Amino acid sequence: MFTGIIEATEKIVTQQTISGKKLITISRPVIFDDLKIGCSIACDGICLTVIQFEDKTFTVEIMAETLTKTSAKKWFNGKILNLERALKLNSRLDGHFVQGHIDGELRIISRLKIENTDYLRLELLQRDRNLIVPQGAIAINGVSLTIAEIRSNFFSVALIGHTLTHTNLGTIKTGETVNVEYDILSKYVLAQIPEG
Repeated sequence: MFTGIIEATEKIVTQQTISGKKLITISRPVIFDDLKIGCSIACDGICLTVIQFEDKTFTVEIMAETLTKTSAKKWFNGKILNLERALKLNSRLDGHFVQGHIDGELRIISRLKIENTDYLRLELLQRDRNLIVPQGAIAINGVSLTIAEIRSNFFSVALIGHTLTHTNLGTIKTGETVNVEYDILSKYVLAQIPEG
């Protein structure tokens, strides 16, 4: 479980594909001083397990299922990832409950600035329309954000200056895809509504 509050951004150092899965080695942030084998780290919002670590790097494993649903299939050496360690029970929950279980990828339709505020507009797939509400929570590349606007074919999120400078959302370009995780509460509510 995560909060969507990014602790660090670091680059991918190496990648290796073995039997359909990827091993990704990432530069280790100095603040990640409590790593151990088996701990969870959200990498661009994807909950991944640490299988090896050293002083300056750590390695995670990405299974084939995750590669098909997320942007991890397009990652390259040098790519900057948003990183967050798992939530501690004695910590403040500054964002929202984020599982690190990606629902899919969405395309950035446009970036715009309105009255000194940066907005990302993302495609809205009709199958997902019931999973978002105005002012609701959503995780984009692991970043906890608030939905600012919903239209028939897109929705937008506003980005504060801290998010622009401390996550990779400041460098995302129109046309790129990002990992999305819809709020777990909306998924449970939707599951309770009878079909038909």
